[in-house]
Amino acid sequence: QHGYWASLSVEPDLISQIKEAQKVDIEIWTIIENLPEQTEFRLDEDDVLWQDRGS
Repeated sequence: QHGYWASLSVEPDLISQIKEAQKVDIEIWTIIENLPEQTEFRLDEDDVLWQDRGS
């Protein structure tokens, strides 16, 4: 069991990975700049862009 713990690596959680990827994605920034006109996208409190899918 000790070898198992020693082999674990620390990786950012999924939301952190999404946030970092969105910072450099030009298409995401185009959507964000036009967000008031968009009805299918929203920014959450952490500035992560989400696509709302109608129920």
